[in-house]
Amino acid sequence: MDKRIVLIFMLFFIFILLFIGIVFVSENKNMDELRENYGDISDKAFLYRKTNLKIWAIKLVLSFLIPTLFLFTGLSSKIKDFAQGKSQRIFFIIAVYVIIYAFIDFLINLPLDYYRNFIVDHRFGLSNQSFFRWTEVTLKNFVLNLVIYAAFLWFPFYLINRSPNRWWFYLGLISIPVYLFVSFISPMYIDPIFNKYTAVEDKELEKEIKGLLKKADIEGAQIYQVDKSRDTKEMNAYMTGVFSSRRIVLWDTTIKNLTRQEVLNVTAHEIGHYVMGHIWKLIVLGGISTIFLLFLVDKTSLFILRGSKGGFGFKNLYDIAALPLLILVLNFYMFLGSPILNGYSRYIEKEADTFELELTRNREATASSLIKLHEESLAIPRPSKIFEFWYYSHPSCEERVNFALNYKFKGKLP
Repeated sequence: MDKRIVLIFMLFFIFILLFIGIVFVSENKNMDELRENYGDISDKAFLYRKTNLKIWAIKLVLSFLIPTLFLFTGLSSKIKDFAQGKSQRIFFIIAVYVIIYAFIDFLINLPLDYYRNFIVDHRFGLSNQSFFRWTEVTLKNFVLNLVIYAAFLWFPFYLINRSPNRWWFYLGLISIPVYLFVSFISPMYIDPIFNKYTAVEDKELEKEIKGLLKKADIEGAQIYQVDKSRDTKEMNAYMTGVFSSRRIVLWDTTIKNLTRQEVLNVTAHEIGHYVMGHIWKLIVLGGISTIFLLFLVDKTSLFILRGSKGGFGFKNLYDIAALPLLILVLNFYMFLGSPILNGYSRYIEKEADTFELELTRNREATASSLIKLHEESLAIPRPSKIFEFWYYSHPSCEERVNFALNYKFKGKLP
C-alpha cells in the first residue's frame, strides 16, 4: 500500500472532523442569535436541532467510514471470494456480493436510523408510528432497494469491463431516461407500497385546486391525499410524475392543520415546479451531473486503486469487490458537490414561491403556511450560513416569509 494513499485517507477524515466542528460552532452561534432575535422559539425546537446535528455528524462520518473499512480490512475481497465459491456466473457473484454488502451496511446503520426516525421523532412529538409500522416501512425500503441493486448493479460493472475509458459517459447518458422512467413509475407503483392514496375528501378543496390547475393551464393532473398521519405529524405536499402519471399529492396532515387558503397556496407552489419545468430541468441536470460525477469517480478510483498496489484484494475497477471504493469516492464528490446542487435547488424553490404568489395573489397565506409548516416540524427560522450553503435545498423559512410579505405583484405568472 502506497503511504500517500494512507496519508490521503487520514487527512480526509481529519478534514471531515474539522468540517463538523466548524458547523457545530456556526450552528451554536446561530442559535444564540436566534434566541435574541426571536422570543417565541421553544427550547424544544433548539434541543431538536442540536439532536439532529449530532445525528447528521455521525451519519456523515459513517458514509465514508463504512466503505473505508470494507476496503482496508479486506472484507470486500473476502465477500467476493465467498460469492465466487458458490458460482462462477458473474450475475450470481454480483447479486450475492450486493446482498451481503447491503445487509452489513443496513445492520451498521440500523441503530442510528432507529434512534433518529423512531426514538427522536417520538420524543419530540413528531411521529405517530407504532414500532410495527416503523419496522414495516424500514424493511420495505431495504427489500425494495436490495432487489433493485441486486438485479441491476451488474450493468455498471459490465460497462466498466467492456469500456474502461468511456463507461462513465455511457452510464451518465443512460441515467437520463432512467430518471425519467423513475419519475413516471414511482408515483404510480412505488409510492403506494408505503402509503394509501385516495381522492381528496374535501370536495370543495379539490374543486379549488382544479381551479388553480386551470388557471395555470395544466388541467388533467390527478389530485390525491395520502395517509401520512399514520407516520408523522409533519406536513407536506408535492406534485410529481410526467405525462399521464402527473399528480398532486397532499398529506392528510396538511389538509387537517392548514386553512383551505393555506393549502391552496402550498399546492400552488408545487404546481409552479411543474409549470416552470423544474422536473424536466432536474432530470436533464441530473444526467449531465451524473456524467461529470462518474468521470471524477473513475479517475479518482483508478488513482487510489493504483496506489493500493493490490492491498485491497483486487486490481481492477470492474471487480465487484471495488464497489466500496466506488461508493466511497462517489460519496466524496457528492459531499463536495452539495453546495452547487442545493444552490440550484434553492433558486428553483424561489421561482416556485414567485409562481405561487402570482397564482394565488395572497401574501399572507404564503407566509402563514410556511410558518406553520416549519413550526409543526420544530424547524428553526434559519440555519447557520455554512449549513444552509452546504445542505439546505430550500431557502430558510425566515427568508421565504420575508420574500412573501414584501413581494410586489407583477400581474403575470413567471
